[in-house]
Amino acid sequence: MRWNTICFDLDNTLFDHEKAFEHAIMHTFKATLHTLQETYTHLPHVDINEWFQTFKHYSDFYWNDYEDKRLTREEYREKRFNKTMEYYQLPCEENAAKTFHNQYENVVARYSTPFEGVHALLLWLKKQKVSIGVITNGKRRIQSEKMQQLGITQYIPIQHLIVSNEIGVKKPEKSIFDIALETINGDREHALFIGDSWEQDVQGAIAAGWDAVFLDTRKEHKTDGYPPVAHHYYFTETARFLYGSLDVKG
Repeated sequence: MRWNTICFDLDNTLFDHEKAFEHAIMHTFKATLHTLQETYTHLPHVDINEWFQTFKHYSDFYWNDYEDKRLTREEYREKRFNKTMEYYQLPCEENAAKTFHNQYENVVARYSTPFEGVHALLLWLKKQKVSIGVITNGKRRIQSEKMQQLGITQYIPIQHLIVSNEIGVKKPEKSIFDIALETINGDREHALFIGDSWEQDVQGAIAAGWDAVFLDTRKEHKTDGYPPVAHHYYFTETARFLYGSLDVKG
């Protein structure tokens, strides 16, 4: 068998996080707007879809500052929320951004729906006795709730969920891949990682001694130097690739 250890990223790899993000943010803003309407009179009319597009604009605008550590996670979230509220001339009290994002985190999992073919592939891998895990950046509570909502804990034990916030290191650092191997009793020489981020998933996994599949669900730009074993745009492509590859010599 070519790979007896296979780990996946979670967001935008096993499900469409962009869609879940949109639905959860809009859900949370509706609740926020309702609260504001009970508190303030003569609020400007705001179209919820337009509000989300503006919020997404500021999310993207400040993303590089967050990625390059010029903003902390809390500062990044505060800026994108406060700027959006300011744009629509809506009241924005102190700690409103923190409250908003806490509410978002409480609902985002419910909007997580697996990509086509996820359950069939994971069931097949389990039957093939492949060690399966998930390596993801984020908070354990939120990511484990997503796994529960996706219905994949019947194939991937929750103990095989490796989360950056819990262990103190995140992708693309080599140590998070090393910890994953120890946790799931994996084999580095026959380990494969599947993810949607070129830098965090593909480069990180290959630098850690794994093979990698670039599941490019967001049509992300990639650079040279870290060739994946495959480059796909849809989960069904990756599933077909694995069905055809796991009988290859190992």
